Amino acid sequence: MKKLGLIVWNGLIHLQKIFMLVAGSIITLLVFVEVVLRYVLGSPLFGVEELICLIAMWLYFIGASYGAYERSHIKAELIHIWFKKPRTYALIKAISSLITFILSIIMISWTYPYFIWGITKGETSQALLIPMVLSQSAIFVGAILMSLYFLTELIDYIFQSLGKNTIFEQLSKKGN
Repeated sequence: MKKLGLIVWNGLIHLQKIFMLVAGSIITLLVFVEVVLRYVLGSPLFGVEELICLIAMWLYFIGASYGAYERSHIKAELIHIWFKKPRTYALIKAISSLITFILSIIMISWTYPYFIWGITKGETSQALLIPMVLSQSAIFVGAILMSLYFLTELIDYIFQSLGKNTIFEQLSKKGN
């Protein structure tokens, strides 16, 4: 069961990496094509901005969740100066992670009604008639993924504050 969980976890991370690469490439290509068509040939591509905006929304929130996974999100911390013991430092980091996790759960509680509202309203974009819920759902999915990664970070810091290995260190040592 642990092995399956690790496979799913790694698969999710891999899918996010692929999505970010593909989405970034598509946005770059669409912007390039739009510039060439508009400024070189004098004929812009109809509705390309809407498509770019949709893809960019997903790229932004999948990227934010990947940043949460990597623990590379922006932070300003000085606690390592005051707390030199690794376990005490991990405890303070656990408290910080708990606050972050709670805020991400609050974000889910805000984005879920927005997502449902988008489904019920059935709004579409002006030019291409793309359902607006497609871009609105990116916020909800991103919040769920960020919460998952913040929860994992919280658990890891709790384990470290207790002098234990992180979740993935424990799994790799058991050979699962």
